[in-house]
Amino acid sequence: MQNIWEVWAGALTDAECDAIVSGAGRYVPEEATIGFTDTLRSDSGYRTSTVRWFDTAREKSLVDRVMEFVRSSNRTNFGVDVDAPYELQFTEYRATNNGHYDWHQDVWMESPRPYARKLSVVVQLSAPEEYKGGEFEFFGIQSPGAAFSGRGSLLIFPSFLQHRVLPVTDGVRCSLVTWVEGPNWR
Repeated sequence: MQNIWEVWAGALTDAECDAIVSGAGRYVPEEATIGFTDTLRSDSGYRTSTVRWFDTAREKSLVDRVMEFVRSSNRTNFGVDVDAPYELQFTEYRATNNGHYDWHQDVWMESPRPYARKLSVVVQLSAPEEYKGGEFEFFGIQSPGAAFSGRGSLLIFPSFLQHRVLPVTDGVRCSLVTWVEGPNWR
């Protein structure tokens, strides 16, 4: 039976999560934006978080580790034509600024690029006791809930599914997000 999305509970170890969080310090923090290329804009009513863009070449071992799970999930659940992630985004949602991201999709259907985001991957880097709120939800289908709350859990889903992150009300929720790309949808 195929899943609409798949969670790998405890996919990454605490040590791997610690290394990602620590490694984020090598990258410049930016205010998160919404939109694509020339339509990028800030909108704190829609999204508040800090992001850091990792260098995928420099983080090759991390990309390879994430792709182990993507290849397995793609083989059993999704069956889409994918190559690899193009970007790695470290995200911090803080209670101090109502960190959240409202309903959105990770695809840009009108993109002139020959490649498209096919599968989205979110790695939970914070332990559940480090924050309150910040739940990840899908629109119109069952959400992963507690299955995706543990530190090191990894969620894979088709990038066209609408989803959101509810406001963090206490503490900080950190995650690693990537989008596995492949040739444009046919």
